[in-house]
Amino acid sequence: RRFTLARLIKCCTALGRSEGNLSAAQILYPLMQCTDIFFLKADICQLGVDQRKVNMLARDYCDAAGIKFKPIILSHHMLYGLKEGQAKMSKSDPDS
Repeated sequence: RRFTLARLIKCCTALGRSEGNLSAAQILYPLMQCTDIFFLKADICQLGVDQRKVNMLARDYCDAAGIKFKPIILSHHMLYGLKEGQAKMSKSDPDS
């Protein structure tokens, strides 16, 4: 698979953003997530199911770059917050 702008935009829409009005930062975000996997030398990468396309982008990069060991992908559904009635965990809420 190729690493095209169209593929990056598909990663963005999987993250809940609409395709028509993406900023440069939003388009680059999936690339930064992929870079994190390699910068941190992660053997196992766990992200939500909604970020599966980003994980596959990282694994496909391994093929293109000749990297022998691909990160193992563990996908999970959204984690609920710890507060009563909280729909999901939030990095901006320290009590979640």
